[in-house]
Parts: sequence; structure tokens; C-alpha cells
Amino acid sequence: SEQSTGSDSEVLTERTSCSFSTHTDLASGAAGPVPAAMSSMEEIQVELQCADLWKRFHDIGTEMIITKAGRRMFPAMRVKITGLDPHQQYYIAMDIVPVDNKRYRYVYHSSKWMVAGNADSPVPPRVYIHPDSLASGDTWMRQVVSFDKLKLTNNELDDQGH
Repeated sequence: SEQSTGSDSEVLTERTSCSFSTHTDLASGAAGPVPAAMSSMEEIQVELQCADLWKRFHDIGTEMIITKAGRRMFPAMRVKITGLDPHQQYYIAMDIVPVDNKRYRYVYHSSKWMVAGNADSPVPPRVYIHPDSLASGDTWMRQVVSFDKLKLTNNELDDQGH
């Protein structure tokens, strides 16, 4: 379904630290003690590659038309990851979630997205696991991680799209 790209108050930054504040919740739960690797996750950083291109697209409000057959995201999400334990094995995944529970339509004469009611029932989350997963932290940190094969679709029944 068509959705808003977000509000003007959102800021695109070139460098983002991953936030894993839930590890404190895990420590108090029945799951047992927090593994050492989990406590160091706050050191993991993800840097968006081609951030200037992403910012230009964001500034002009570029939208992608997606179809039931799916379309590869452009520009492709490419990131550089640091702070992983080189000897641990990691899955790298991407999750794309709606900004709200509204349905939108594009109003051409005003060139903007307008709320057109509530969205259908929430779509269950579908995480895209990077095809090179499972790999060592050393492998992930040595290269730019590209999600160029990720396809976006508006077909909820397509288990290959996201």
C-alpha cells in the first residue's frame, strides 16, 4: 500500500549508532544472564553509504512506485558496520515498518500525500535477512553490506517481498 515517507521533522543523518536498550530488559527476565556479546552491542555502529544521495532524495520527497511483482529499492541500502566481535557469527537483517496505521493517497494538484483513512489490518512483520548471513563479524566489517537484492512489494502474500 502507498504510505507517507515521514514527517518534515525527521532528520537523515550520515552516521547512526544502533540502539539496543532492550538488553537490560532481557537481564531481568527469565531468559537468564545477558551474554557478554549482548552487553557490547551498544558499540556497534552502522554508517549509511551514499548518505548524500539519500539526503537529496529525502529533501525532494522522491517516492518509489511499488507493484505486486515487487521492485528493488533505489537507491539500494548500503551500510558499513563497525564494532562487531570479529569471531562471533551474525545475521544481518532489515525490517521496514509503516510510519503509522493510516492509508494514504497522492493528491496531484497539491503534490502531497493525504490521509485516506485507516489502513487495513496490520501486516505481520517480515524481516529481510541478508543473503550472506550467517557470517563472522570480521566478514561483515570488511565489506560494505548491500541490500541491493531486497524487493519492495504491495503483495502481502509474496513471501519474497518486503
